[in-house]
Amino acid sequence: MCESLWPQLRLKANTEKELIAKYRRVYLETYVWDENGERRVFTDWAGCCYQFSERAFNHAFSESKNYRTSSGIHDNGWSRKRLRRILWIKEVLNLSAGTIQRYAQTRNTDRGRQAKRRTLVVVEERYVVVFDDPKEKGKPHQFVTAFPADQSYMEQIKRTSFLVETKVGAKKQGD
Repeated sequence: MCESLWPQLRLKANTEKELIAKYRRVYLETYVWDENGERRVFTDWAGCCYQFSERAFNHAFSESKNYRTSSGIHDNGWSRKRLRRILWIKEVLNLSAGTIQRYAQTRNTDRGRQAKRRTLVVVEERYVVVFDDPKEKGKPHQFVTAFPADQSYMEQIKRTSFLVETKVGAKKQGD
């Protein structure tokens, strides 16, 4: 098996509740708030801005029993695979390694409105990072979720989204 592009974060705790609290703290300190208590804003290789919400943690790092039928409701607890890759999101935005494809997608929300999404896929890892496009011009994209995808999900992205660009990061797998 090939090595991953980035290391996984493997925190330890006595209980699952403590473990999730540790990962939540990493998420908040890395993505939501800086050391001065200000909201962090990330910028990608193309100058697009991204922001993360405290509320996104629960959805982004839990899973559903069947994503095809779940309508975004996660009913299968915390995902170790997602949690361990929590630091990968910033690597994707930095284009630090691998081949990243950016897809655009329009989908219906649970309220029947059209929402635009930006999906970043790390090809070598089949790692997917999803952001909602801003509702107002000039505002940052909002983080939705990030996860390692299976092949059928990758095929679904290709069928339902428009490939906008492909970029190669600083180093490729095996370098």
